[in-house]
Amino acid sequence: MSREAVVKAVCGEDEECRKGLSEAPRETAEFFSAFSTFVPMLKSLEAPLIERVENLSSAEALVGDRDLARLAVAYRLAQLYGERFRGWEGDRCPICGAVPTLFLVRREPGALFEGRAKYAKCVCGFTWRYKWWRCPKCGAEGRENFEVLYREDMEGIFFHKCKRCGHVHVEVNGEIDEVAEYGLRILARYVA
Repeated sequence: MSREAVVKAVCGEDEECRKGLSEAPRETAEFFSAFSTFVPMLKSLEAPLIERVENLSSAEALVGDRDLARLAVAYRLAQLYGERFRGWEGDRCPICGAVPTLFLVRREPGALFEGRAKYAKCVCGFTWRYKWWRCPKCGAEGRENFEVLYREDMEGIFFHKCKRCGHVHVEVNGEIDEVAEYGLRILARYVA
């Protein structure tokens, strides 16, 4: 998978866009680092955890934006409690409750042959194993419920559009860097 192909698909030849997309992971990490000492006070450990944070308003006051504060706190929750949800099998993220749009297809050793497994990667940083041919938004299952789109210059990347609800998610064969991850999340929003 070519990072450059993703950047070109998002930005074309716009140098300002390319620079902004390339700097996004660093800027996000800097923003999240401000919450590295934030201690979320949870009412319970039920999913989604973000809905159980009692002191979320203090994070919102610190940032001045509700959605950004929730994302930063969810990122912190994923760091602190992600391991508790290692066997998660739900459609939505157990940390922030978001519907995933990015899926990584990884090779895994089997008893006799190597296999592949699909993992949802949430914007908050939590990753969990996910079912093949299932829409995380409406639960539609089966290949017949998806339109699969791809670009020839983006080898190993497939956009899956649910025929029932229209949700688009991206499947990537292998691992990707953070710049490509940001770019693919943007592209998924504009797949028609």
